[in-house]
Amino acid sequence: MSLNQQDFLLSANKFDIPKSIEKSPGILLGEERIKSVLLSTDLSFIQNLSADAIMMVNPFDKSNEMDRVIIEFGRRPVICDIGGGLLREEQSIRLAAGAFKAGASAVVLTKPTPPEIVERIRAEIDGPLVYTVMLDAEDFEALFQAGVNIFNISTGEFTAETVATVKELVPESVIIANGGPHDSTIKATIEMGAQAIVFNPPTATEILRSIFDDYRNNNG
Repeated sequence: MSLNQQDFLLSANKFDIPKSIEKSPGILLGEERIKSVLLSTDLSFIQNLSADAIMMVNPFDKSNEMDRVIIEFGRRPVICDIGGGLLREEQSIRLAAGAFKAGASAVVLTKPTPPEIVERIRAEIDGPLVYTVMLDAEDFEALFQAGVNIFNISTGEFTAETVATVKELVPESVIIANGGPHDSTIKATIEMGAQAIVFNPPTATEILRSIFDDYRNNNG
């Protein structure tokens, strides 16, 4: 990813959530209307970017201690990662219970999880359940019936098309989706039916590199 791409919405000197996300209708988390969701566990991003909500997902072991830190620091709705998968329902239930106790506004399954396990997790938790869609071949109708409250669509270059598919199969579903870093892809994703946009910012290394390169080019 390059910060020099012509239609990239961010710059190293003026770094914020893309304004095109405001065109989305938003979703309700509790009493809050959410249009932009920052995908990050980085406290510097959370402090400086004006997203409506935070989704904290990490590739390491999940922790309610981290949930509490980000919920207290972020001072806005937080969606906490509870993993998921075929054999981790007890862990997901435990993490979900701990996240809601810490003040989470919702929890998110971030590994493909069969509808029957989703149903068992749903029965044990009290709060919104978000399901991350990474493959467009999932059984959306069965997942919705099992208790998914919000679909989080993240199928790469096919995200907008997957949003349209889910809306067609489950018209009453609530959908958030990764719109990518460009105005054009964000608008397309919203037009296909996404009600809020998940924004994954460039890494701190990429931003710093862009700042340093700009400084060298203009002051060399």
